[in-house]
Amino acid sequence: MEDDALSASQDSLRLAYEQTCQSHAAITDFRAKLLALLPIASGGGIFLLLGRDEQLEPDLLLAVGIFGFAVTLGLFIYEYRGIKTCVQLREYAGRL
Repeated sequence: MEDDALSASQDSLRLAYEQTCQSHAAITDFRAKLLALLPIASGGGIFLLLGRDEQLEPDLLLAVGIFGFAVTLGLFIYEYRGIKTCVQLREYAGRL
């Protein structure tokens, strides 16, 4: 009877550990894909802005700058949250 309880406890711990590792891997994979898009988007924006022959309005440049800052800040906050979550998952897996 004790062997069954011990085996069930070990199985549940193993399952919790595997799910924690899967969550960590999924978060890490999505963060890597999201950050891989950042240079592509930046390069595309620079290409579009510098590829024009005409002079851009200062108001338009200000709006583009504010938008770029907001997107960058959002990505930074998301990345920081992902880092904290991954650290918590690693600590939890270590305790398991």
